[in-house]
Amino acid sequence: MNYLTHLKKNEQSEDNRWIVKYNKEGFVKEVKLIYNPVEYYKLNMHKGKNARPLHNKNVLIKILENDKTRRNTKMEKI
Repeated sequence: MNYLTHLKKNEQSEDNRWIVKYNKEGFVKEVKLIYNPVEYYKLNMHKGKNARPLHNKNVLIKILENDKTRRNTKMEKI
């Protein structure tokens, strides 16, 4: 089971947020779960607008679906 399927099937806490890291080609490289977003904001306030955005479950699912589509499109071109 991949992470996208896991997100769709399992219940997650409404407080959970995720950070998405991208590679040089713009594809998703890594997804990190942030259990305590309030603490994350406090620790990263000094970064201002350069801090990584936190995404909720629905936004993360859209990001992963779009990434999957882009990867499949790229593989078809090869």
